[in-house]
Amino acid sequence: MVRSLVAFGWLRDLVIVVLVLAGNFIRHTSPWVGTTVIAGAVVVFVERFLWNWYLFDLEKQQSGNQ
Repeated sequence: MVRSLVAFGWLRDLVIVVLVLAGNFIRHTSPWVGTTVIAGAVVVFVERFLWNWYLFDLEKQQSGNQ
């Protein structure tokens, strides 16, 4: 189970990179659409960063209580 979660995490990171690259490519022909795709990738990245930060803090709290 943990291996599949790690694999999905890496897949999500790859998708973020592909979205940024695609958004940059699209931005040259349609600025609004490209910028929206890049903004979506940034939102996914920030969500991932904050969620991992929260889980790290939660893990630290649980290890301190035991």
